[in-house]
Amino acid sequence: MKDALNTLRNEHRSLVAVVHTMRDLVARIRYGGERPDFDGLRAMIYYLDAFSARVHHPKEDEFLFRPLRARGGDADAIIDDLQHEHACGDAAMRSLEQALVRYQAGGEREFVAFATAVDGFCDFYLRHMRKEEDLAMPLAEKLFSDQDWVHIDAACAAAREPCGVDEDQEFRRLFRRIIGPVPAPPGKSPSTRLH
Repeated sequence: MKDALNTLRNEHRSLVAVVHTMRDLVARIRYGGERPDFDGLRAMIYYLDAFSARVHHPKEDEFLFRPLRARGGDADAIIDDLQHEHACGDAAMRSLEQALVRYQAGGEREFVAFATAVDGFCDFYLRHMRKEEDLAMPLAEKLFSDQDWVHIDAACAAAREPCGVDEDQEFRRLFRRIIGPVPAPPGKSPSTRLH
């Protein structure tokens, strides 16, 4: 039960891993004099953008926000705030993409602006996911009945089949390219570690 929440949390872990990898790469450029890996940075930004927009946010909307909003009360303000942050995140993502283009075109003189954009975006993104896990998910666990979870979990499982298989594999390959092989937690197959 609550498979939908576990799915969302696993997706958060994947997104957090990419955020930390991007921050680490920027730190190595800043403090270690490492040459910028523009292909790697583009892949990370693409993953954070496309995976969130095409896979993660639609699940949050359908299996967390919409059922919570149906409960009304305190849930409305929380969901309004989180959905506003999704829109702000889209704008921040566009700014980050533009900062990367300026950095690649302008060289070292644009690095500080790019690094600042990365820091701001990563801070925002991590705060947002923490808010979802600290506010929205516990509220869902409190308000939804066992029967609610049966319906939500079944709908979440059905949403992954069959049309999402190719896209899911595309994101898994990209994740592995960015992060490298990640060992599965005990008792889990490697494929369940990512999403």
